[in-house]
Amino acid sequence: MPEFDFLKSELAELENAGLSRRPVCIDSPQGTTVRIDGSQKILFCSNNYLNLAGHPRIIEAVTEALKKYGHGAAASRLLSGTMRVHTQLEHSFSHLLQKQASLTFPSGWMANDAVIKTIPRKGDLILLDKLDHASIVDAAKSSQAKFRTYRRGGYDRVEKLLADKNYNRKFIVTESIFSMDGDAADLEKLIELKNRYDAFLIVDEAHALGCLGQTGAGLAEELGLLQEVDIVVATMSKALGSAGGVAAAKKVVIDTLVNKARSFIFTTAPTVANCAAALAAIEMLKLEPQRREMLKQNAKYLRSQLKQLGINTGHSQSHIIPVIIGGEKDALAVSRKLYEMGFFIPAIRPPTVPAGTARLRLSTQSEHTKEQMDTLCSRLEKLISQGLLPGLRS
Repeated sequence: MPEFDFLKSELAELENAGLSRRPVCIDSPQGTTVRIDGSQKILFCSNNYLNLAGHPRIIEAVTEALKKYGHGAAASRLLSGTMRVHTQLEHSFSHLLQKQASLTFPSGWMANDAVIKTIPRKGDLILLDKLDHASIVDAAKSSQAKFRTYRRGGYDRVEKLLADKNYNRKFIVTESIFSMDGDAADLEKLIELKNRYDAFLIVDEAHALGCLGQTGAGLAEELGLLQEVDIVVATMSKALGSAGGVAAAKKVVIDTLVNKARSFIFTTAPTVANCAAALAAIEMLKLEPQRREMLKQNAKYLRSQLKQLGINTGHSQSHIIPVIIGGEKDALAVSRKLYEMGFFIPAIRPPTVPAGTARLRLSTQSEHTKEQMDTLCSRLEKLISQGLLPGLRS
């Protein structure tokens, strides 16, 4: 029987380069604190932005749905997998995202895969921000359309590619809030260009859904541009405290996905529990809008405190705040020190971020306390004084 020695050597190389990864097991709900190996840690890396994952209303909604429908959806949506909870959730998403129709998937990755590999065709062009999520990049690589990338702010290149008459149709695909930098796409500029060149705009609101906008629909709603976005993709796994993905657009787009998207046709439907949780979370966006304001204020406060310490937070303008360190092993060392000090914040390293930009990715939650944020900053200040973290030395 052949051995996997080639994998052992690859893993050893990752370990030596400070790039090896191992999951950490959490034994509690993921609030602002978690229990790991019997000890309590303050959590600053979760995407549970609005603290809805453990909310009593969510738990109650899931419990009632499980009693009514059971748990597993049992089949793909086009066999016997479509249940009333799926159609209710899609109706709710269509209303929230102000689109004619929507379609849910077991994950946000699958939603991006469906849209990008199904709607653009051979002879079309897909334009990606270089820092778009891996699900977007991988889907574009697998699409029959050609794809090109642009750097944030590199609109001369975007315009040049959009003006190229060798393509049938053009699609611009961007995240709204970027997951590792916490900065925002310039949707106004992208919409101006897409209108000028008769292109389509696909926006992934994964990290903005629930957190931004008057009703929580995301960055496009916050900017008053939601009607200008042709297809919205989002996830239920972050601010909504559930799991799954959604695409929302005109009905003709959604009907096409139903009939042609392989990641919809050939997979079991999202679970009843996930759909019930997302439905309840969307209702919570209406009932407790103060959670968005609390999140905004927490992010503003933490970012200002970090900047006073001279810490490089990049261009963050959201609830995601990078602490950019640089070297992979340096980032690991800071993460481990913070763990010893009572914080769980894993180091983010390549290939998740470019080489030389390893970091801690701080993500604020609506229920983080000022004491928790101040304690984190005091610990970071201590690491700066010890020369373990770039910042202002006292």
